[in-house]
Amino acid sequence: MVATAGVWKKKRDDLKNKRNSLFETYTKDPQNFHLAREIKALDDEIADCTQHVEQERRAEQRASSAAAKVVTTQKQ
Repeated sequence: MVATAGVWKKKRDDLKNKRNSLFETYTKDPQNFHLAREIKALDDEIADCTQHVEQERRAEQRASSAAAKVVTTQKQ
């Protein structure tokens, strides 16, 4: 699960870098609606990646919590 979250984080970081680069260009030409649409699409993809990272993190926490319960139960 950690590897999957890492993949999503890498993709999110790549998208953020691309978005920030486009935003720099957009700030110099705010009338460029094509750039605004591209930035919006990237923002949506970044949000999707963030959601996947959070889901993986929660799944990992549940798995480690369940594993800790099993170990505790076995010791008793």
